[in-house]
Amino acid sequence: MNYLQQYIQALDMVVLKEQKVIVVNPESFFVYLSPAIRAEYGLIGDYYENASYADLQPIKQIAPSCISEDLECLQTRVIQQYLTSQNHNGEIQLYLKQKTPLIDTAIDVAVGVRIDFFPIYSLGHFKPYINQHILDYTPNTSSVYERHEIVLTELEELILFLLIMYVKPKVVTYHLNMILHKDVAISTIRNTIHQQLLRKFNVYTIEELIDKAIFLGYDTILPRIMVNQFSIRIN
Repeated sequence: MNYLQQYIQALDMVVLKEQKVIVVNPESFFVYLSPAIRAEYGLIGDYYENASYADLQPIKQIAPSCISEDLECLQTRVIQQYLTSQNHNGEIQLYLKQKTPLIDTAIDVAVGVRIDFFPIYSLGHFKPYINQHILDYTPNTSSVYERHEIVLTELEELILFLLIMYVKPKVVTYHLNMILHKDVAISTIRNTIHQQLLRKFNVYTIEELIDKAIFLGYDTILPRIMVNQFSIRIN
């Protein structure tokens, strides 16, 4: 019995009923799907030999990027975390996706990747210092009313979405181009932030912008552009 088989046997005994876990081999074919994955994604029984991401309808669109992520995880042997979405019957659901390389120490070889999915209910989770850093706004402010008064373009929504995750403008530019399939310059992103978003939110710094956006509930709003599936590296 090889290391991967032993790992899966042990995993089967400890995985919780609600855990969404996938284990793939170096070719990104499934060698383990937790019961929660099989039940929710419509894969009945234990037979899924030669199945891969393209066979899971909620993440079918991002199958190629999932395979690339596995390859990087195997090569670097570093745990990776992503913000990712899944399309469940037309409803977009957000998850923190963590990829852990499985190393057979006896031969010092990466023999697989474990993928864990954790549901996300607020993008504010990605700003861990928010409780200590949140700005003190007037208690008379109606956050819903004020949010309705702020009209954002689709591009501004997407930039704000990434900033709330505390992604730097250079990385924001990279992800925007990946999502939009364009070649937007970092200067364009910086101009959008400083000349448009700061003015619309009536703040002076990016930190204030992020804090006020979360205060107004933008950490629970998915940008309109993100109607399809996506996967964004956050570490």
